[in-house]
Amino acid sequence: MNILLTSVGRRGYIVDYFKQVSKDAKIHVCNSVFTIAFRKADFSFIAPNIYDNDYIDSLVEYCKKHKIDAIMSLFDIDLVVLGSSEKRFEEIGVNLVHAPLKTLKICNDKWLTFKFAQEINIATPKTYLSIEDALKEIESKRVYYPLIIKPRFGMGSIGLYVVDNREELQVLYNKCKNEVFNSYLKYESADFKEESVLIQEFKKSKEYGLDIINDLNGNFVTVIPKEKVEMRSGETDLGLTVDNARFIELAKKLSQATKHKGILSVDILADEADTLNLLEMNCRISGHYPVAHCAGVNYPKQLIEWLNKKETNLENFEYKRGVYVTKELLPVVWQ
Repeated sequence: MNILLTSVGRRGYIVDYFKQVSKDAKIHVCNSVFTIAFRKADFSFIAPNIYDNDYIDSLVEYCKKHKIDAIMSLFDIDLVVLGSSEKRFEEIGVNLVHAPLKTLKICNDKWLTFKFAQEINIATPKTYLSIEDALKEIESKRVYYPLIIKPRFGMGSIGLYVVDNREELQVLYNKCKNEVFNSYLKYESADFKEESVLIQEFKKSKEYGLDIINDLNGNFVTVIPKEKVEMRSGETDLGLTVDNARFIELAKKLSQATKHKGILSVDILADEADTLNLLEMNCRISGHYPVAHCAGVNYPKQLIEWLNKKETNLENFEYKRGVYVTKELLPVVWQ
């Protein structure tokens, strides 16, 4: 069994999780040499930038040479690039563990995420594509300050601001837009220059991260929810496992609508009325998955079993409730 993790970044612990499952499963990683995952993986290589025309060709050739069985990306933008070339991987017997391309595009575009939630009748914060639209809603008293400013294709808290009045709205909207086009987000935003920033309703709420699990045929298996107690750079830094009963109905609805394979990471806001609001979705192992893993969940083990044509084993998704999990930052010397 050979599994390739693309855009693995700093999440070396994901490599550890897979290697702890099976000595027979070999873990391959790419794209940047200055990641701890390169030291932990069985094999590694430098791929072209995901925006490079040679990126997919490079991956296909690597998969052929190393007999890769499955690919998973840990970077949202990479998922859309891979999904756009899924047939090329299918032709050489490689399973892309993610979601249909339509779903990947919805996940990557927060405006489409908002529209998607409305279409399937799931609560979601009011969202606007322009200052003018937001101001009309404020004047009509359909939405109130504070509001959230964030990139349409954002991640990792780039360009994320809370605004309390009209002056801040204008200034921070422009600041967010500048940050978008001075970062890697400019590639996704290039076709939406005047609609690259979103203005979103701010909800007093408790935030949860859900791991919605489907099998490799897109059938719902379970959901593992975690309360996001503390955040750092847009990622869960301290999480708490909670019971999943109140989230099952919502999880099943999203599972059926997305038809994803494997894991769908979903950010949920439980507002003051205790309504569950869909905020964001990512079809990958997320920054809050380690909370579930440390509490007993073993998604990598189940994934390898699925790839080996075995049935779902619900024991792989049993977990302890009320477990706090945090992350540790460790210095690494490169020589």
